[in-house]
Amino acid sequence: MFRTLARRLVSGALTLFLVTVLVFALIQLSPGTPLAEAADSAGLHRPSPEAIAELERIYHLDQPLHRQYLLWLGDLARGDLGRSFHDRRPVASKITERLGITLTLNGLALAVMVLTAVPLGAGAAWKPGSRLDRWAGVATYLLYAMPAFWAALLLQIVFAVKLDWLPLAGLSSDGASRLGPGEALLDSAAHLVLPVVCLAYGGLAYLSRFVRAALLDRAGAETALAARARGLSALAVLWRHGFRQAAIPMLTLAGFLLPALVSGSVIVETVFAIPGLGMLFVEAAFQRDLPVLLGLTLLSGTATLAGIVAADLLYTLADPRIRRG
Repeated sequence: MFRTLARRLVSGALTLFLVTVLVFALIQLSPGTPLAEAADSAGLHRPSPEAIAELERIYHLDQPLHRQYLLWLGDLARGDLGRSFHDRRPVASKITERLGITLTLNGLALAVMVLTAVPLGAGAAWKPGSRLDRWAGVATYLLYAMPAFWAALLLQIVFAVKLDWLPLAGLSSDGASRLGPGEALLDSAAHLVLPVVCLAYGGLAYLSRFVRAALLDRAGAETALAARARGLSALAVLWRHGFRQAAIPMLTLAGFLLPALVSGSVIVETVFAIPGLGMLFVEAAFQRDLPVLLGLTLLSGTATLAGIVAADLLYTLADPRIRRG
């Protein structure tokens, strides 16, 4: 088990290293001067050539590319992600102040996905070929094929503009600071409904079909057939044997759900004007803010690696054969 986890960690660290190298090279090799463009995007006067040269010296941009990357790795080893080209603030501070918003959004979306997809997939697997199974299949395939940006705009048009049931964008209404604690909480919850639905629907569709397929596959196993021969109902077999035997393939998918949600929040946060990590990534990309982009790439890659390792650890808890192996 420990050898497998060590291989996972080594391969994940190598992949993360290559991703940061690729992001670093693409930003640095693109035309233009990042520092001058950061000043323009901030609404400042374009710096003089002398000022740009001094800033390049401070940020080590006058060094060769490999030297710049090694200097960034050295700062990273000391826990320093550098400072933003845009506003000179520490990258770690900019990420920290927005991390809670993205985690809240993705945590709610993950809860909606699991609480909806697992019962829906189990209900479709309970009676395959039934009306529920057919309608659930059509609905989930349509949801899975729907682009996130189009779904976000459609939700805004229908529920915010036409029906005026929910807020259009943002995390709070104008004048929310004057509301009481309960009213402020309801206002924030109303602003999160559409983004959470938009972030969850694609994964919900895929997860429900995955649960259905895994349960149907395990329902035909020898243990399930033996349970049916002992007189257990189809629902009891599905609950006692199907979920247990389908735990490992479901854990495989669960290890990648949170990183996938984080990447999907880039579109959702941008459309709904939510100041989370997704919007920060878009802003940094337009500003060519290399330290922020590298910090976010490192965070996203670490989350992916942590999800894979967590799934491997859960394997050992779900299947004694892996522990013995």
